[in-house]
Amino acid sequence: MQNYITTDNKTIPVQGNDLDSVSNISRQKVLIVDDDPDFIDMTKLILSQAGYDVAGAVDCNSALEKCANIKPDVILLDLMMPQVDGFETFRRLTVVTDAPVIVITAIGDPEKAVKSFQIGVEDYIPKPFYNAEMVARVQAVLRRTKRRENENTRVFPLVDLVINQDTFEVFLHGKFIRLLPLEFTVLSFLAQNAPRPVRYTSITEKIWGEDSQKTRSHLKSIIFSLRKKMEATPKNPKLLINFRSLGYQLMTS
Repeated sequence: MQNYITTDNKTIPVQGNDLDSVSNISRQKVLIVDDDPDFIDMTKLILSQAGYDVAGAVDCNSALEKCANIKPDVILLDLMMPQVDGFETFRRLTVVTDAPVIVITAIGDPEKAVKSFQIGVEDYIPKPFYNAEMVARVQAVLRRTKRRENENTRVFPLVDLVINQDTFEVFLHGKFIRLLPLEFTVLSFLAQNAPRPVRYTSITEKIWGEDSQKTRSHLKSIIFSLRKKMEATPKNPKLLINFRSLGYQLMTS
């Protein structure tokens, strides 16, 4: 259903949803944090027309609450806010969300821009801004974030296996598998080469720096443990198999 926003006695069709008014979340979500409600409304209009779902917060506490409720994909953050400024708000936001943050501020201080990038802000846009450029910057940040996520996550749909290199999490058939650090390291190395088999020597030298009877024994114990956690029938493995007594293979196809 087409949505509309009325402004200056004009009715304008928009593609995105105002998340402060609706609960049906389906598109990429932008949270705008600024103590100026008029600026929030203006930015909502711009981003809604660009196809984003939008929400606004006028201070740090409401920003934290909105993050919990809508789980934004990107946050636009003002620096000049009363009580809790943008830098402290950024720090508190990073505790509750991994969403990338773009600073949008009227502060024309290069040192503030440098500080913003140093603490982990993705982009810095001075006010006033060109609407199309702001939208393009939001798009660019979302693309970069998605690319990093894809690079650090290995997905094997045929066996329903997901390995996240950043969080050290493994999901098999949608179920979280808790692994010890060495178990995760071995599985990740096999996943990196999957579905090709990996020789025992390559694994032991990669992980322990040497191939010996001791490291082979460690590797065998780790594979045994992985099978107990990941195989329906550990004694008859289908996912982690021996390859002709030469090495191990993660069967992903």
